[in-house]
Amino acid sequence: METPASISNSAAAATLIQRAFRGAQKRIAAEQAELAHVLNALEEADEARINARESVMTQVNKKLEDFIANVGSSLRGGGETALSKSALHAKSLQKKELPSLTVGSLHNFVAGLENDERVAMVDALAILQAATVMFMSEPSVCDITVPSGGKCTIVGDLHGQLDDLLHLLRKLGMPSSENVYVFNGDLVDRGDHSCEIVLLIFALKLSHPDAVFVNRGNHEEPHINIYSGFEEECVSKYDHRVFQTFHQAFVWLPYACLVNEKTLVLHAGLPADSKNVGLDDIRGIARGPDVCSEEANWGKERWIRDLTWSDPHPDPNFRGVEKSARGAGVLWGEDVTIEFFARNGLSALVRSHQCVDAGVDVAHGERVYTVFSASNYCGMSGNLGAVLIQRHGCDKPTETYQWDPREEATMSAPVVSKRKSKEMRKAAAITQATEYIIEHRAALLEYFKRCDGKRTGAVSFHAWAKGLSQVLQVRLAWNRLVGGLVGPADMDDSCDGVLYEKWLGNFEVELK
Repeated sequence: METPASISNSAAAATLIQRAFRGAQKRIAAEQAELAHVLNALEEADEARINARESVMTQVNKKLEDFIANVGSSLRGGGETALSKSALHAKSLQKKELPSLTVGSLHNFVAGLENDERVAMVDALAILQAATVMFMSEPSVCDITVPSGGKCTIVGDLHGQLDDLLHLLRKLGMPSSENVYVFNGDLVDRGDHSCEIVLLIFALKLSHPDAVFVNRGNHEEPHINIYSGFEEECVSKYDHRVFQTFHQAFVWLPYACLVNEKTLVLHAGLPADSKNVGLDDIRGIARGPDVCSEEANWGKERWIRDLTWSDPHPDPNFRGVEKSARGAGVLWGEDVTIEFFARNGLSALVRSHQCVDAGVDVAHGERVYTVFSASNYCGMSGNLGAVLIQRHGCDKPTETYQWDPREEATMSAPVVSKRKSKEMRKAAAITQATEYIIEHRAALLEYFKRCDGKRTGAVSFHAWAKGLSQVLQVRLAWNRLVGGLVGPADMDDSCDGVLYEKWLGNFEVELK
């Protein structure tokens, strides 16, 4: 084997080192991609589980809203509260005075957030109520024409990661008539600063109504963010009244933007019935509280779900649509994109909704762009953050801005960083998988007993992985998690199978 010391030529030695470095990078990148797929599959399964509880949680949230409204009313001798139903309508909300947000006050706002200062409750409520009025006045699809010499920056999921938003404003500038921003949903959940992100973006919207646009994502739905962190954060920083006020704004967020008449920007994807649904139909979808019970939306409930939940099919050869593992929305093929574009005169679709390693991904013959702006998502995904930029007169985005906050100057540091990222991803996947195993422990035991016809107490690793896929309904490469889920003591004597009863004993929940 050649080593740098055995090569007299220093240039050849450098080449050998670089080759080894690139090889290590490729191996780690491949492992990261596999683990990213595992994490995405587990996250989709989690969303499906949450979606299955939607009707129950919607009722719970409504009861809680009514309870808080009634308590507030009794404390004030029967007067109407900000949470009462009339507060959701334009007539009452338009009585709220819009806060004065000058350029100077916005810069102070940003500076305060950079210093980890919390927005006062009275200011938070003022911003939310004023922004609600503004969103109510906007259409369900906002038209944006990029001015001469200007640009439109399309920002993907931020998920409570304030540092990414502050980084963008520092690098790409504050909104202005020549510097338009579209925030493409999923502002909240996962990260620790969802409240601050929403309040800052809404403050920017109030200051620059024609330069800031905000689309609705699936995490702006209460039955999702009750489970995914936003409610907990909001109540810890303010109270449940403020949480409800956030949602009074969320229900009025537009579903999409159309940039330069050619680029459709929406959170997730196309409707399953896209052959019969066009851009004008999306413009006609009503918004507001109880949106699916609105008479104007009868029969359109699924359209709303598809716009905020769907994904391009991962198989480039797939045609048509099929059910999504997320429990809502669909997976759609390139043929659906081509047909929808032809009928609606589009050149590009920009969507978000999925974490991608480079922060941006392109599919369907460079027609469908996925942009994700939460860098190193949840502190463990190792992905770059990215935004797309569309210029005046362009029919699709032409530039990408990417960043990696973990980047180091030395050559070896990226490999070390990627190794750490891989380990963190694997740990996160194991933690999430453990929750599913605990929840389905009895069903797994029954499945493994059926596989163990000779009653040996063991099943092969193949049967173990197949059982996890079928019982948990999460189809991924479970063999990638064997080392973290199955210890030596849980294997049979030949170490080629799992002692399933002993192994499942590790996942018992003890009440103390």
